[in-house]
Order: sequence, then structure tokens, then C-alpha cells
Amino acid sequence: MKHISKSIGFIGIGLMGNSLVHRLSNYNQEIHAYDKDKKKLSEIKINNVHTANNAAEIAKKCDVIFICVDKTENVEHVVFDNNGIVKNATEKTIIIDLSTTLVNETIKFSEKLKHKTGGVWIDAPVSGGPEKALDGTLSIMVGGNKKDINIISHLLDIISKKFTCFGPTGSGQVVKMINQILVLNNYTILAEALSFAKAWGIDAKEIPDALNDGHAGSNLLMTLFPRMINNDFEPQGYTSQILKDLKMLSQLAEEKNVPIPMSTLSKQLFTIHANKSEQNLDGISIVKLFDKNKKI
Repeated sequence: MKHISKSIGFIGIGLMGNSLVHRLSNYNQEIHAYDKDKKKLSEIKINNVHTANNAAEIAKKCDVIFICVDKTENVEHVVFDNNGIVKNATEKTIIIDLSTTLVNETIKFSEKLKHKTGGVWIDAPVSGGPEKALDGTLSIMVGGNKKDINIISHLLDIISKKFTCFGPTGSGQVVKMINQILVLNNYTILAEALSFAKAWGIDAKEIPDALNDGHAGSNLLMTLFPRMINNDFEPQGYTSQILKDLKMLSQLAEEKNVPIPMSTLSKQLFTIHANKSEQNLDGISIVKLFDKNKKI
């Protein structure tokens, strides 16, 4: 088993990253954090969290490095740019990529890191949002070598209610797309249901409790539906990120010639929504498209 440094690195202090850093800091972990947005770094006021100037600096101090950024290309930048992780990575380096990224690119990144440094890549996309990150109840879909995963399993245990290994590197990203089929299509379904309820004068606030014990019950019905009713669009994830994921899903489905008619419609709706300058609202703001008093 590899002997790794106690300090861990964390790159990407967005909505999820901020919650995860706070969660990990409560478990006697010394953390070195980096984000290209210096303001986000300056807002972290935790004794055992230290800020870094770039990703290379983190790789010099930490063997285990979490990445939690918004796009595949940004994962590539923080790892392989001139001041990226690869500059100081070694055979002890273990990257845990929590981002949602393209499967083929994830595999390519893993092979490139291995070739250049001997380091390890584990893809571990998450589901649950910032609140679940903060209380350590995320679901994590993991791809990678089981021996390497065992080395960092105690860290995944801190931030997740459950993590599941699905196979070699890239497998986690495939399962994240399955997760997105099940979740993101439900965003549009919940919005449609709320629009229908309003049209018929039904008190929508009663719907979650009334239906939750039947087949319609779900945690999305209980948590997202009330937020839609209250127009609570404070982001826990962004419309732009949802559209990005649906585009990735479409690309992967096309690669295997898999029909995804429901997800294709959701992608069309989120494209319209994003083009209305709603990219920075929470994805549940898709309900605004269903307002019969407004033109779509």
C-alpha cells in the first residue's frame, strides 16, 4: 500500500467545493485549497485550510488531491497546464475527480497522468448538492483501481452516505450520466406537474405530503417541488451545469446509438431556458418556462 501524506489538496471552491472543504476540515484534515477565483479562496476562514497559488503548489504538498470544477476542460487545465498538478505529481499522487466530465476524456486524462508521473486517477462524480456535501450524505459513483480506491476510501466515507465502485476509471462518469437521466428529467416533470396543478386551482403545497407515500413519492418531490412553488431559485447547482450535463449525455448516447427521447426533450427545454439568461439560477427555475402567462 502506498504511504501518502496526511495533507490533502482541494481544487475548485464553488458551491460544492466550499461545502466539501468545510466537511473535510472537521475531520482533522490539513487541507491545501486552490481556486482560480481568489475571492472564493479568501472567503474560507478555517484554521486547518491553507490557500495555494496554483495547482502545482498543491501537488508539491499533497499526494491526494480532490478536483471539483465545472467543466471537462477545466479539469484538464488544473492537471496539465504549466502550473498544473502534473508539474509536481509523482507515483504517489492520487487524483480524486469529483467533477462531472466526459467519459472518454476522463480515461485519456488518467492514462496521460499515469504515463507522465505514475500517478493515479479516480473518477468520483457526486450527487446530492451542497447541503448533502456539508452533512456528509452524498452519493458517489466511483471508477478506478480497487487497491487505489481502498487507500482513499476513508475520505470518501467522510463526504458520502454511500460510495459504489463500478469498475475501471471512467465507470463513475457513465453512472453519473445514468443519475442525470433519472434526476434532470424529473426537474421538467415536476415543473410540468406544478403548472398543471396551478391551472386547475389545486393547492400545490399539499401535493408532496399527499403523494409521497404512493408511487409518485421521491426525495425530489419533497425537496424540489416546494422550492418551485416558492420560486426559490437560489442556486444549489446552476442551469448552465445542467445543460452541460444533458449535452454530455446526448453525446454519449449517440456514441452507443441509445435512444434518449426524454432527455433530448429536457435538453431542448434547458437550452431555451439558458438562452433566456437564466444560466446562473438553480436548475429548478426551469419551472419558469411552464408559466402559461409567459411565452416560451
